[in-house]
Amino acid sequence: YLLKDGFNIESFSPNLYPDSDSKKLREKMSAYYGCKADNIIVGNGSSEIINTVINAYCEKDDKVMTFVPSFSMYQTYCDLCSAKFVGIQSEKDFSQNIDKLISEANKQKPKVVILCTPNNPTGYVTKREDVVKLLDSVRNSLVILDEAYADFSESSVLDLINEYENLIVMRTMSKAFGLAGLRIGCLIANEKTVKYIWKVKIPYNINILTQYAAEMALENSDRVRDYISNVKELREDLTNELEKLNFLIYPSGANFLFVKSPIDNLYEKLMERGALIRKFNYQEVYYRITVGTSEENMILLDEIKKLMGGIYEN
Repeated sequence: YLLKDGFNIESFSPNLYPDSDSKKLREKMSAYYGCKADNIIVGNGSSEIINTVINAYCEKDDKVMTFVPSFSMYQTYCDLCSAKFVGIQSEKDFSQNIDKLISEANKQKPKVVILCTPNNPTGYVTKREDVVKLLDSVRNSLVILDEAYADFSESSVLDLINEYENLIVMRTMSKAFGLAGLRIGCLIANEKTVKYIWKVKIPYNINILTQYAAEMALENSDRVRDYISNVKELREDLTNELEKLNFLIYPSGANFLFVKSPIDNLYEKLMERGALIRKFNYQEVYYRITVGTSEENMILLDEIKKLMGGIYEN
């Protein structure tokens, strides 16, 4: 069995159940993330883990608080367990006022506070001092740091998991590792928290092939670091080119840009030309553009210039 440009799986036993503890995978993750294997629980993408945590900690009408806009599935997971989703509005420039979140958390006493950084879909990166301020201020709430895109931002609080018993960090191999189709994510926290959540983890949730592929990817993490460096360069180039075309670009620490377009109905017009971006309606229309390869970015820019009537063509 061949994974693209990668490795062969010479033999495996599909008649046997996979390792329910994902022991080898957790050991390799621990080396990559700089923690112990006992600090990690593996799931089908970080999405499954977030759902598991909310179910483990929340009963009916318990509150889960986060900034909005953010990852839309947070509210879905709340709905599934009858928890109350509380969205704290971001600022007009989509920055997040941590004092506002802390104030509301102290008033409403949520069971869980979620902070997505870099934020999806805006790309906003929460300063480390703001995360620490949050952790120091809401000791009675579980704080989830969703760091799905953290590889692209050089910002993480993984080193704080043993300082704060209420801290859980979520990571995924869907973004920087490019393994979204394999569905591999993990929860990283202190051992006491991990042992509590382990009691409700679904058994055998990661299949044999996925575990093996993820292990091999982690053994080749140097290639991932090269990819991350390349994305950062391309992100800067794409930002500069879009700004020349009068796009409003919001600061991003992720592998995408959150933008406001001078072109009406940009999503629909690009889709007609075979280029796909994401569209968001937050009082006004915004778009999320993934940073592609150099060639893909050039195609996107060329199509945008054509939509503008070629006035920006050299």
